[in-house]
Amino acid sequence: MTNGPTKRSGSGLGTLAAAGMLVLAALVLAAHPVQAQDVAIKILVNDDPISDYDISQRERFLMLTAREQPGPELTKKATEMLVTERLQLQEGRKLGITPSEADVNRVLDDMASRNNLDANGLATALQRSGVNISTLKNRIGAQMVWQRVIQQKFRREVQISDAQIDEALSQSSSGSSSGGIKQIRLPLPSGADQRTVAAKVAEAENLRARFRGCGNVQSLAKGVDGATIRALKVQDATTLGSPARILVRNAKVGQMTPPTVTRAAVELYAVCGADAPAAAGDLNVRDETERKIMNEELVGKADEFMKEIRDQAFIEYR
Repeated sequence: MTNGPTKRSGSGLGTLAAAGMLVLAALVLAAHPVQAQDVAIKILVNDDPISDYDISQRERFLMLTAREQPGPELTKKATEMLVTERLQLQEGRKLGITPSEADVNRVLDDMASRNNLDANGLATALQRSGVNISTLKNRIGAQMVWQRVIQQKFRREVQISDAQIDEALSQSSSGSSSGGIKQIRLPLPSGADQRTVAAKVAEAENLRARFRGCGNVQSLAKGVDGATIRALKVQDATTLGSPARILVRNAKVGQMTPPTVTRAAVELYAVCGADAPAAAGDLNVRDETERKIMNEELVGKADEFMKEIRDQAFIEYR
């Protein structure tokens, strides 16, 4: 077989992203008939082959999940993804890390269930659009292996200090427009009877059930007749009456308290944590912030490591 020109690439495509990237809503695209497999070898990555079929499958996958348009740019993107994944799997093999079929299937099952399908239904849906389920499995397996590689090689090098966490919490709080405490007040008519109060409490409970964070308080309140929102400082919680004061004090940042009833209104409080000390005192917030910083550090390490791997790799484009 005659070899074509040999090229080396140094661009880093390493990522620790979770494998659940599939947008199944895209399956409403018109189905594409599966073509006969073309197994001509197009690329060798340290002797690991990538065929025409591999590239065409990845192109179809990207067209389906990311709404990419066919053309040279898509072919290049699909090709580079496959090259990167071959390198990721090779690094895994060096460390004795291989993709577990059971772990890959668990990810597939989770993806399918979140879209009201089972694994067979997911495979069928993909097949209708010309994508073999193995294309998705290969993608998931490479991501899982790469994540373990990066954790094993660099986890001990990345140490997050309390000062880093405090700084991140401070920046997050000072730059947020949804900090402090948000009071949502649903007014009651004068002399409201028990039935009216119960109906208003039920309305408040429904609002609380739809709460997804301080960013959507405004949109939630717009759907409730007469509802008003007032911003409070964290320290203002000490001036609230009981039981609202106790509920706010015990709530974690990002939570909304159960409704409390006063003579004039039913009230809810969303705890958004404007002050860094308040947020810093919440262990859940600190843990989440530490994980975020850790992930950012590891992503940087992963990108640098992939550049190094690609520079040293023998990549032959035929």
